[in-house]
Amino acid sequence: MSVMIEIYYHKPSDLQREKTINDCLRIHQGKVTYREDGRDETICLTAEFQTREDAQAATAALQEIGEHVEGPSDYGDD
Repeated sequence: MSVMIEIYYHKPSDLQREKTINDCLRIHQGKVTYREDGRDETICLTAEFQTREDAQAATAALQEIGEHVEGPSDYGDD
C-alpha cells in the first residue's frame, strides 16, 4: 500500500510553483502521480509515497512554504 497527499492551488497554472512542489516531494521520496486541471478554479496534484513518515514530512514541508495540502491518506491495496 502507498500513501498519498493532495496539493491544491488556484489557477492559473504555475510551472515554477509546481517545480518547487516536485523538488520538495523528491526530497521526501514522493512523486506526483496525477495532475487534475479541471473546470473549476483549482489545480490538484496527487503525490504518492511508500511510507506515511515520508508523506507526513512532505506535508509539513509544503505547508511551511504556504501550500494547501490534504492528507496523508492510505492508497491502494494492502
